[in-house]
Amino acid sequence: MPARLINAAKVNEVFAHLNESKDNVVLYSALANGKEIQLTGLTLSPGYRLVRVDGRLAGKITQEHFELALINDVSEDVAYYNRVVIQPDVFLNCRPVTQVLVWRTQKPKHRKELHELAGEIFLGYLLKYYDVIISDMNQTYDGIAFWQARMYDALAYGLKVYAYDMISCELNEIKSDDDVGHYEQWLWGDLRHYQHRLAIISKLPLPVADTSL
Repeated sequence: MPARLINAAKVNEVFAHLNESKDNVVLYSALANGKEIQLTGLTLSPGYRLVRVDGRLAGKITQEHFELALINDVSEDVAYYNRVVIQPDVFLNCRPVTQVLVWRTQKPKHRKELHELAGEIFLGYLLKYYDVIISDMNQTYDGIAFWQARMYDALAYGLKVYAYDMISCELNEIKSDDDVGHYEQWLWGDLRHYQHRLAIISKLPLPVADTSL
C-alpha cells in the first residue's frame, strides 16, 4: 500500500485527461443517466447532480465497482469523479471499499460546489453504506494528505481507525491524533512494504467476528 505517484508523467497519465474538454464531455455523457444520490446536509446549486453508476467499466475492471460524480447538466461537464471498488478481505471478514481514482476540477466556476465535497462523500456516503473504507495503492501526495485528514475526522467522530498489513495480517489500531503521525511512516514511507499496507476507517471493530459458526 500506497505507492506514491510522485512521477509527474504518471500523475498526468492518470488524471490529466479529465481536464481536457473533449474527454470530460465524453465522461459526462457516460455518467449523466446515473442514479442521483443525496447526501444529508449537502445542498447543491441548480444544475448540479451527484450521481452513481454501477458496473460501467466491467470490461476494464475485474472487481465489483461503481463510480460517483458531481456533474453539471447546464455546462455538461464533470466537476468531481470518484471510482470505487469493493474487494472482500478474508482476514478482516468484510467487504471494504477503496477509492482508486479521485479527481476534481480546478476550474473556478465549480469551486463552491466542491468545497468539502470529497470529505462529505467519504464519511456521509461511502462509510454510511459500506462500513469500511481502505486506502488505495496509488496515492498522490494530495491523496495521502486527504487520508490523514479523514483519519483525524474519524477519530473525532468516534470511528475505528487502523493501519493494516495485507501480507502479515498485522492490524494496528490508531487510537489518537498522535498515533496518526506515528503510523504515517509505517503506511506510506517504507519502500519495502508500502504496496501491501493500508489505512482503514471503519464503523465496526476489526476483524469482524464470524457469526456464521
